Amino acid sequence: MSDGPHRSLGLRRPWRQLAKLCDNAAYTQTEVTHAATAALLSDFNEVSAPLLKAIKRVFECEGNSLGSPEIAMHQLNLARSLAAGSVFGQHAVKCSQMLVSEGKLEPDSFIIAIGVAAKMRGQANVRAFHEHYLDKTNEFRANKVVHRFQVAIDSLPDSSLGSILVEARTARIRPSTRNTGLDEGVRL
Repeated sequence: MSDGPHRSLGLRRPWRQLAKLCDNAAYTQTEVTHAATAALLSDFNEVSAPLLKAIKRVFECEGNSLGSPEIAMHQLNLARSLAAGSVFGQHAVKCSQMLVSEGKLEPDSFIIAIGVAAKMRGQANVRAFHEHYLDKTNEFRANKVVHRFQVAIDSLPDSSLGSILVEARTARIRPSTRNTGLDEGVRL
């Protein structure tokens, strides 16, 4: 007897954990939503810091004092090269371009762009979950897993998801405090 189809899912560990939670009705929808956020955060961590800074600069109108959408689009096209090798990063640039084309050049739009990119990444993995569970189990079980995952993604507003990811990233990047003195050893 197998331990579950989530074990053979060809995605990272947080995504397999999410599949396990979606497949087991003993876990609440809140736990599934937290696991979905953690899985999206694991993908967001692959986005380079220079790319995030470049996108943020566009929405802060740095180097674009007039707030011109044409200049912002040019800046995003230049930032696209920083997204090479990162699907999440490419989605972030694409979502940023959509917001700029709509004329949204406010600092809050950066958070929304990251949130929409995260949802795009989540939707891609919904399809991967569905295909995998259809291959390994029956259609009823596959639809149940996909439905729970879809509800988790839909329950998070774009701005909330974006702020969760960006805040977690900035908290992780903060420099550690190092002991530099001769008498500073291991704390007792």
